Amino acid sequence: MRISGIDPFPQIPVLLLPFAIFCICFLKNFGSANNAIKEHKRNQSANQSTGIVEVVYHTYTANHSLKNNSNMKLPLIILSAALLARAAAVQKACARQSQYNPSFIPRRHQVIAAFGNPKYYSNNFIRADKDGAELKVPTFDVFFDELQKVSPLVKQAIHEENPGGIAAIDDAADVYKWKNMERHPNRLISQVDKIDNFQNHGVPLIRVRSSLRGPSKQRGIYFSELISTTDLRHKWDATNNIVETIYNAADLDDIKRFQGDRYGEPVMFGVGYVKTKQSVVSPREQMTLCGVQNFPSGASTVWGVELEEDQNHLFPKDQTKRMPRSTSHLFAMTMIPTGEDTFDVEYVLQLDVGGLPGWLLGPVVTETVKKMFRFAEKYCESGFEEGGELAKRLAAFPDDEEESSLQKDDEPIDEACVLDENRALLMPP
Repeated sequence: MRISGIDPFPQIPVLLLPFAIFCICFLKNFGSANNAIKEHKRNQSANQSTGIVEVVYHTYTANHSLKNNSNMKLPLIILSAALLARAAAVQKACARQSQYNPSFIPRRHQVIAAFGNPKYYSNNFIRADKDGAELKVPTFDVFFDELQKVSPLVKQAIHEENPGGIAAIDDAADVYKWKNMERHPNRLISQVDKIDNFQNHGVPLIRVRSSLRGPSKQRGIYFSELISTTDLRHKWDATNNIVETIYNAADLDDIKRFQGDRYGEPVMFGVGYVKTKQSVVSPREQMTLCGVQNFPSGASTVWGVELEEDQNHLFPKDQTKRMPRSTSHLFAMTMIPTGEDTFDVEYVLQLDVGGLPGWLLGPVVTETVKKMFRFAEKYCESGFEEGGELAKRLAAFPDDEEESSLQKDDEPIDEACVLDENRALLMPP
């Protein structure tokens, strides 16, 4: 994992916190003990002017206070000393690591700055559609092998001629151990699972399943536009600021040569850029390599991985100021047809937002994905309505599924029926 930059949420220096705790505990106990001693002395002088019962009472109270403070002081001092020793050891380890590795950055100063697992990338490149750029090609066998382990619907799409969708999933056959968070078979969101700290990235892998009704025509494309098209994205994701395509593959046949015939037909392949607005965290940015695969069964998979740091030259020319980087370690959204107009969706995402701990990030990502599905339910239904939003979008596609308007740049498209064509296949930040 490559890391760089300074954490936008500065933390308390590692030695300051235990030292402060030690000082507070010492001063508090010293002050309490001192007050008790003074009280004891006053009681002794009061012996000449008060009765024996009152003197005994005051003396007992003072001694009891001294005893309590003595009992409390030792454990607090031991705890503070232990924290101080631990912090000193961490500081020493960081200094030693920096001595032998000048590029080392202590954890409190780290921000995820690039793609987290280079095993998914090959050293192969294909031509982009502009600026003479080249796009890095993933290692399809490695990447899709991992997707099949975390997403049963991806496995169905790749291997089955007639996939059964969510109803055919046997969760007991999962390769990894998932923790079920929600299970509501009769609701829009039928199941939510997670794996904490998946592949030691410090953030959870989230899996959300849903069943929807919508037209089968170009389903993979129109459903991917929910997260990649500016107009649609802004209707359910209030944090999104910029969504744009940077590059597309100049020729999808180049992708076919690298991926082979196992993983369906590539209908989209490119690099997208997204930047979020200021919210509970400062603005974030992503640059992600993504694609859409269609399969003979009618299934489709949208996939994505964060680009490696050596591809930073592909950042948009008009976005010169670098923001803290969010990282999509793994992403797939798979649609499996279950009827003429019905389909199941499985959304799998591991997102790292620098500065947010995994325990907090999991619920945020889950709720964001749920918002997408709630909007998708109404949007997909509009495909059956005359003049509906999706119906207008589908009218822009040719009747022949093989001739997608996304691949035929020389074919005219009715601008009134087409949504914003800025497609950056990026996952919810």
